[in-house]
Amino acid sequence: MPDVPKLSICVPSRNRQDCFRQTIIDLTANKRSDIEFVFADNSDDPDVMDDFMRGLDDPRIVYLPSRETALSITDNWERTVAAATGAWVCVIGDDDYVETDLPDYIESIEARDKTVEAIGWNRAPFQWIAARTDIKSIPFSLANRVQRHTQGQIAGRLFGWHGATYMPQSPYGIYHAAVPRRTLERILCDFSDRLFEHHTVDYAFSHKLVSISENYVFISRPISILGVSASSGSAAVGNSRVLRKVVDAHARENAGRPDTAVGFPFGPDSGVAGNILSAQTLFMSRYGTKYGKEYPGWEERFCHAAVMECQLARDMESYTQQYARISAAFARWRDGKYLPLFTPQFTAAATDKPYWGLRGDHLHIGQEVAGADTPHAFYQVLKAILPERATIEYAL
Repeated sequence: MPDVPKLSICVPSRNRQDCFRQTIIDLTANKRSDIEFVFADNSDDPDVMDDFMRGLDDPRIVYLPSRETALSITDNWERTVAAATGAWVCVIGDDDYVETDLPDYIESIEARDKTVEAIGWNRAPFQWIAARTDIKSIPFSLANRVQRHTQGQIAGRLFGWHGATYMPQSPYGIYHAAVPRRTLERILCDFSDRLFEHHTVDYAFSHKLVSISENYVFISRPISILGVSASSGSAAVGNSRVLRKVVDAHARENAGRPDTAVGFPFGPDSGVAGNILSAQTLFMSRYGTKYGKEYPGWEERFCHAAVMECQLARDMESYTQQYARISAAFARWRDGKYLPLFTPQFTAAATDKPYWGLRGDHLHIGQEVAGADTPHAFYQVLKAILPERATIEYAL
């Protein structure tokens, strides 16, 4: 194994041992020596993962066991990345998967530009079997291009909510993306020696990254799978019952450790868009005087994102509860100025008639294709369909 691995793949986990174990098996199946794996357990029952890890003999693994008292998500992510020694670092969830030949992509990009400060890529979603409630059509990009983005292009999407769906469309961060060590060190230096300061850890990091970096590279083909297990936060989108469990778990685990701006009305119970705005508001309250920039009209675009999220409700009960929570937050935010713009309608987003086939440069296929039952298995299906990696166009 090299003295400095090309890439550290970090996987922080919390009480999802079944998924975590499978993810470890799938990641470590690739025996290349230039990858380091940092696996951090943060579970209430430490014996499950401790026993499993004792059975693995792999010098590439750094294992961080659970502590006597569970850590907050921010502290668990902080210690996970701090343990990484690779030249580049990527974080995924314990129910996700990332292409373990990612170092080859990084080396090809660096051969053309060694000053790259972040690499992002397309992802594809996948539900673990226990999380499936209806038939899903999974879209993924067939594009085969590597191109550059500037800070201006990305900051407007992130902070200005330009082009947002129910969340800002910014592919750059450390979650399902990769950053070089020099970028990590600069973030630690500029931002209170912390990478993560809000429970919405992926966006909390992205706000810092995008504020100080200028040179981004995007891989248009999918490089990782966003897994959705039965207890993952993404499973709560459009499902009031799962959201309630997620919110209650957050309250228990972060009692006495507030990480939101005082009095800010949007939080875990107001959905994904509100959570991201909470992270942005905390960032701006702490660092806005140095890094803040105004994007006129972002409030209206945030309102549109909140509407889109509410309309993802799978049933009337979920819609009614989500509408009540979000509208209450809007009533408290900016003296209710933007409440009139929060005008969702129940659309019964879940459908038993998904789209199959090609739409633009995205192919829509069933997640049950070829019997895929894990993110890794599903990714192997995608790889068999995608253009050959050797044919990638580099536009740098």
